[in-house]
Amino acid sequence: MKKPKQDSVKLGEQMVPYQVKESDRARNIRLKISPEKGLEVVVPPKYPLVSLEPLLKSRESWILQKLDLMNQRARQRKENSLAERQAVSFLGKSYRLVTVFQEGPPVVDLVGDKILVMLPQAHKDKVRQVLESWLRHQARDIILERVEMVRRKLRINYNQVFIKDQKTRWGSCSSQGNLNFNFRLVMAPLPVIDYLVAHEMAHLVEMNHSKKFWSLVESICPEYKKHRQWLKDHGAELIL
Repeated sequence: MKKPKQDSVKLGEQMVPYQVKESDRARNIRLKISPEKGLEVVVPPKYPLVSLEPLLKSRESWILQKLDLMNQRARQRKENSLAERQAVSFLGKSYRLVTVFQEGPPVVDLVGDKILVMLPQAHKDKVRQVLESWLRHQARDIILERVEMVRRKLRINYNQVFIKDQKTRWGSCSSQGNLNFNFRLVMAPLPVIDYLVAHEMAHLVEMNHSKKFWSLVESICPEYKKHRQWLKDHGAELIL
């Protein structure tokens, strides 16, 4: 994919900046909106860029609505910091966050409807760091288990599994057979995790989003459309 080009278009009463990415894999125009990159337009090779402004204006209502929703959620995330919320999601369930000061190495434990973060009082500013480390560890164990289940079902091999903090993606599959997953997935319900695992492992067979690819995803995760929609609707809520 070539280096993105920057431009802007007037939609309604505001100028909206956007990035244009040319992709060899693109067959049609794709619009993507994310907190980190704003509006992205993915186009096929040699697409006439002069055609973009009329196209974006034709999608004006959708773009402005998505940008407004994204900005609202950003404000909510800022207002509802971890310290203020005192709640953390794990496998689709909300737990009350409780900090316990004690000597010794940091420990995280699930007790009833609470997540206990136990650490020395001198390290009280490390609660988020300790909690994230625990979530990453849980994500790795859970995702590796689901990956192995799909591997056996499809009778395929993969190279390595990486648990990351990806800003704009929940998962990816490289041409080298490496599987990458966002650690924040562990905050989502288990069926949603199963869908992401099915999605990325299907790419080991079909490195595209063709009908054959989606049929393969459905064979692994029959209700994938429901879980995919859940992630679109609630993904922005999976935060620390």
